[in-house]
Amino acid sequence: MATLNKIIVYPIKALVGVELPSVEVTEGGTLKDDRRWVMVDRKGQMQNGKNNKHVFSLRPTFDLDEEMISFEGESERFELSCNALLQDYLSDKLAKPITLKENVREGFPDDPKAYGPTIVSRSSLQTISSWYPGMPLEEVRARFRMNLEIADTPAFWEDQVFRYQLEPKSVQIGDVSINSTNPCARCAVPMKSPETGEPFLEFYETFLNNREKYKPDWLDARCFDHWYRLGLNTRISYKQHGAKLSLDDSVKII
Repeated sequence: MATLNKIIVYPIKALVGVELPSVEVTEGGTLKDDRRWVMVDRKGQMQNGKNNKHVFSLRPTFDLDEEMISFEGESERFELSCNALLQDYLSDKLAKPITLKENVREGFPDDPKAYGPTIVSRSSLQTISSWYPGMPLEEVRARFRMNLEIADTPAFWEDQVFRYQLEPKSVQIGDVSINSTNPCARCAVPMKSPETGEPFLEFYETFLNNREKYKPDWLDARCFDHWYRLGLNTRISYKQHGAKLSLDDSVKII
């Protein structure tokens, strides 16, 4: 039986994630504390690994119960909300003036139309790890930054929710129904080392070729306009505000 194997939220968009034993659904249909904060420059541009190489130098540790953050090599802890000292620190490290914006209700999802958690099976990540000699599962996980990881399924189990010209199937995790929207298109960030930001040569080409070569029989290729896609983008109904996802919850496609 498929079960929920990992829950990871990313409190500050573009920085490292935090593993949790359980998480609540917010009023906005997102996971609590996921992409709740975002770093922006004076032009309002979000700062991430695509446009600011200094992001990779940040080594934060989050205390979500206390809503605090600390950084490797620093003794000071900062409050995450309304903290000018934290913004000064980030401005120094990212080499430009930074404002830390907050959205408790909805966070800052990559796709406003697919504001729910991203979902992938553990076996999918393990298979991708095998495509890159010397790249362990943990590094693959850090590169693709998914929220919910499903155990005890075949690789790319999640792809079966899509059928050409049909409404995507939903994923039921415990008591929470999660609506699939589209296969998640990946950006340039997974091509870079999560530790250093250095690009992995031919990462894109290797992924593209193997993704098509090893696509499962249940995948409807007409739903994929390109093969640089992994996992599910989703939405959760606002009516499920306050519902909880927990590790080892049963998972099924409905």
